[in-house]
Amino acid sequence: MRDLVGRDADLARVAEIIGLDDPHGAGVVVSGDAGIGKSSLLARAAQDAEAAGWNVAWGHCVGQAGSGVAHLPFTEIVTRLQQLAPEVVEHQVATRPALGVLLPGGREETTTTHSPGHVAEGVHALLTAVGELAPLLVLVEDAHWADHSSRDLLTLLLTRGFATPVALVITYRSDDLHRRHPLHETLAVWARIAGVERLDLHPLADAAIHDIVTRDGGRHLDEAVAAEIARRAEGNPFFAEELTASAVSGRPVAGGLGRVLGARIDQLTPHAQQVIRTMSLAGRTVGHELLLRVTGLTEPELEAAVADAVEHHVVETRWPPAYAFRHALLGETVTDDLLPGERLRLHRAYAGALASDPTLGPASELARHAAAAGDLATAVAASRDAARGDLAVGGPSGALEHLEQALSWMAESAPERDDVSLEASDAALAAGDVMRSVQLLRDRIEHPGADQTPVVRARLLATCANRSRLNDMLAPDAGIAMTTEALSLVPEEDGAERLFVLTAHTQQLVDNRRYGEAAALGEEASALAERLGLSAAHHEIRTVLSRVIEIHDDLDALERHIDRLLADLGDRPDPLLIRIHHQAATMHHRRGDLHRALESYDRGAAVARRLHLDWAPFALESRLIGGLTAYEIGDWDGAQRRLHVDDPLLPQPGRAFFDAALMTVRVGRGEVLGEDEIAAVREWWHVDGFGVVQLVMPAVEHYGGQGDLTRALDIAQDAVAQLERTWGRFHAVVRLSALLAGQAATAAPHLDGALRRRALVDLETLTARADAIVQHPQRGVRDPSATTPDEVLVRSNTETWAWDVRLRAELLRLRWRDPRSDTPSPDSMVRAWQDSVDAFERYGHVHETARSRVRLAAALRAAGDTGRARHEAELARVVAARLGAAPLLREVDDLTAGPGAGSGVGTHDDTELTAREHEVLGLVARGLSNGQIGAQLFISTKTASVHVSRILAKLGAASRTEAAAIGRERGLVG
Repeated sequence: MRDLVGRDADLARVAEIIGLDDPHGAGVVVSGDAGIGKSSLLARAAQDAEAAGWNVAWGHCVGQAGSGVAHLPFTEIVTRLQQLAPEVVEHQVATRPALGVLLPGGREETTTTHSPGHVAEGVHALLTAVGELAPLLVLVEDAHWADHSSRDLLTLLLTRGFATPVALVITYRSDDLHRRHPLHETLAVWARIAGVERLDLHPLADAAIHDIVTRDGGRHLDEAVAAEIARRAEGNPFFAEELTASAVSGRPVAGGLGRVLGARIDQLTPHAQQVIRTMSLAGRTVGHELLLRVTGLTEPELEAAVADAVEHHVVETRWPPAYAFRHALLGETVTDDLLPGERLRLHRAYAGALASDPTLGPASELARHAAAAGDLATAVAASRDAARGDLAVGGPSGALEHLEQALSWMAESAPERDDVSLEASDAALAAGDVMRSVQLLRDRIEHPGADQTPVVRARLLATCANRSRLNDMLAPDAGIAMTTEALSLVPEEDGAERLFVLTAHTQQLVDNRRYGEAAALGEEASALAERLGLSAAHHEIRTVLSRVIEIHDDLDALERHIDRLLADLGDRPDPLLIRIHHQAATMHHRRGDLHRALESYDRGAAVARRLHLDWAPFALESRLIGGLTAYEIGDWDGAQRRLHVDDPLLPQPGRAFFDAALMTVRVGRGEVLGEDEIAAVREWWHVDGFGVVQLVMPAVEHYGGQGDLTRALDIAQDAVAQLERTWGRFHAVVRLSALLAGQAATAAPHLDGALRRRALVDLETLTARADAIVQHPQRGVRDPSATTPDEVLVRSNTETWAWDVRLRAELLRLRWRDPRSDTPSPDSMVRAWQDSVDAFERYGHVHETARSRVRLAAALRAAGDTGRARHEAELARVVAARLGAAPLLREVDDLTAGPGAGSGVGTHDDTELTAREHEVLGLVARGLSNGQIGAQLFISTKTASVHVSRILAKLGAASRTEAAAIGRERGLVG
């Protein structure tokens, strides 16, 4: 290996990061322009690591060919590890079969589709296990060419890190990146991963370039020529080497680098030129057998041609027998020089060779060459094969790219376009991109081919309806219109297609609250599933009908139904279990049994993890709502563990949902949210109302805590408008109304006239919506023991009932703190806030129980019950301190602070204000001016002003309005 010139500091930095002398887990991303020396640096680092007893494995991402093969660099890495540690690889493959697809021939041999999670877990476990034998250095070159699945896997490895000494080094070309480059977003993620180091290789100093120019054959160059080369190389060692080689060979140095590289290639024999021109369309690397067939050369001719190219430093040899350009720029130069006719002939030759022998290259390469040659039928078939291969190795994103490419090559009238659209939709769903999955189906539904059969159209419609309900991309009645049409298209005789459509239509009837029709159709579908012997479909129908039971019977009946479903399915890892545990959790949550709800959510998430379906429908919600439930029961650390997601495989908008839910805990602890964070979640409001609900609650609290009631009202208004468009009725409006009323009440003493009027109008509108929910909590609920809407609400949705009680208390508090409103009596305040404490205690929400206690304490003190006020406030303080709920703790402190309050709540001595000051404060609370107060008390206006100033100072109030509010809260004003 040549000496590494000018990179001593960079080499030392790499050695330091990976822990060459003190091995430990590490990650480093190396960037730099093409030719800057990334490969040379890592080759030397690898050499040093091997000399120090490390194992080293390389993985290369390659342009053109490589970008279409999922997990290509990891295939190379796993193959190398099989040579280094065969027993470890054998054991890991035996315990994690998904890993086997990355071994030579594994893609072709498997008939199983593996999830990205399976493959990722296998790779991580293998690297960790090999690292136990000896320190392991894994190098992945040219990540700018990495496929989607490889980028995700690299992110996961960097995020998780390693428990054994495994160092992961990744390189990419910085000059290839642009804003829309697929690696651009990934780099932003890598930059946020703790412990991952960055190393940007800068151009070499002039002295180092001069050393490169004058070493070896260039040592006899004229100094003026050497200086000119150094100037033109601009610190790039590869450019310097190429320019030097051109000068040494007697070629002129003038011209661009492309011309210099072209001059190098012109020195090759005709057969060698033929070989590299053929290689240029295959990407950077091409196998020996494929190249032999495409060139048409004999074995000796090919070997002689390759030897010539190697001698001139154009080509390097690889193992298994393959050839690669020494630098990608060489291949790119040759590709640019090909004539159109020559390109076409070479693509045809490649397509013919790959079609005749699939072992010569991946199906994605056959698709690429066939498409370039104009053979679109072969290209489509090969793309579908490539997609199946990518799904087998856990690369659904790559599969989606192949299938969408196939669709772009097909006419709308092509008979197979329906199947490819369904396959592409399945791949998108497997990749977690629900939006894309639905869009692909809708496009085919809206633009059917002339030969589309009724049964196929029914499948498209029913599938689209099923997937659209996973977010809010369709109007509420659009899904049922789809399944109604689908039902009219399938034959009436028994069959799997009819059962599929019946199930989808039943679900849509449930979603549209047409429970009677749903129950009847569900029974029909259930009977059909039994006749066909399709037990999985039968369980799915019963799961869909759970909602009908929930509506038409009490929650006890629903629990019995769910228990039977769980018993029937047993412990086998069935994806349907995720949904059933989710339904059980929802049921317990509605009853206010939050601990059992959390157990069920966690069970559903655990099943999803075992199946590597962490972000599948219902799996995502199980973890997310489980985190929010942990927040409610007062396990805020557990909530953060569940809601903090660093898995790169979680797509949007799921990631936004978790970010928003985590904001609830963060705001509860007093963290300030960034406007960019709020905006990032709002980008996905149009997709799913779930994200709207998750964001608007902490946002209202955040803006209220910042004293910006206008922004709180704005985002609440926008959220309600969005949710009414997508959901219609929604229970969350009760909680939103209560939170907003609380913020308005807190701000009441400081509001100007316009903002006060707007707050009152907005709250009146929201309260009307909440009333509609409370008065009719569930349509069709039958509970003979419930005689009033309130009783029905308590028994069917404890959460909504608790927030409704809280809303009424906050509206009283708003009147109490607003000097321009009719002041409610202290006793009515005590009753309202005691009801709020009781409601949240029954529901199980620890933080909101404590917050209600603080406000109950304020009401009790105003009513003169200082001892009980002290007790309630101290109970709230204990909870606030345990949770780390800084805003709640401040509210307790504010309540207990003030003149004479050193010993706690209720010890404020009213004699701190003189009798006259009590009189003056009462008149201030009525809104009288100083002049009016003087006239009322037969004192001068100046004397009244002095009394008011003293009152403000003693109460710590900034204004007359605030003094009046404080007086009410402390019971100083009747």
